[in-house]
Amino acid sequence: MAFVLKSQTDDEALPAARQASSLAGFNLDDLAGHGRAQLDATRKEANRLLTEARAEAELLRQQAKAEGRNEGLKQAEKDVDRRVAEEATSLAKQQLALMDKATRDLHRVYEDWMQQYAGVMHETILAAVEKIMCRRIETDPEMLLRWTADALSQTRAATELAVAVHPETLAELGQALDELLASSNVPERTSVVPDESLNRTDVVIRQTGGEIRAGLQDQLNRLRELLS
Repeated sequence: MAFVLKSQTDDEALPAARQASSLAGFNLDDLAGHGRAQLDATRKEANRLLTEARAEAELLRQQAKAEGRNEGLKQAEKDVDRRVAEEATSLAKQQLALMDKATRDLHRVYEDWMQQYAGVMHETILAAVEKIMCRRIETDPEMLLRWTADALSQTRAATELAVAVHPETLAELGQALDELLASSNVPERTSVVPDESLNRTDVVIRQTGGEIRAGLQDQLNRLRELLS
């Protein structure tokens, strides 16, 4: 039996060629599409990374700027605090100096016032005492005799004395004065003499080299010295 080889006609070969071409085309297109997709994805990822890098760099710049501003603010705050502290210290020193001066001025004013007050009080006391003593002498003139006796006790070394009083006082107390001299340890040459230059409440013991005053005003002067 003879075999007859039958060759494919063009009509029979065309579908197979098309099928092979379609398969090859599909594979190439798929590979190219996949490559383009990968390329696009890579490009997008690169863009994303670049965007993130730019954003991160901008953030770092902003942070650095903020930190620099903060450092500047901190330094400014330190400078302000330092200036405030210096001003406060200077002001405190000035206030302390003013307070010290005010205290010293107040103390000086207080002392001046107290001295004036004490002077006024002393003069008031002396005026009151003088008034009381004048009235007392009017009712008890022998007070002058007691002051005279005290003054005579200070003249032990004298050899001659003169007890000077106002003429009216001598007229009133002459006899009492003579009795006082007689009973006192006084020199023999001791006498009572009138002196119109004296007040009625004055008594002056005169001796060689000086005198001892023992009247009302002299008693007040001694009191004034005690109060000063």
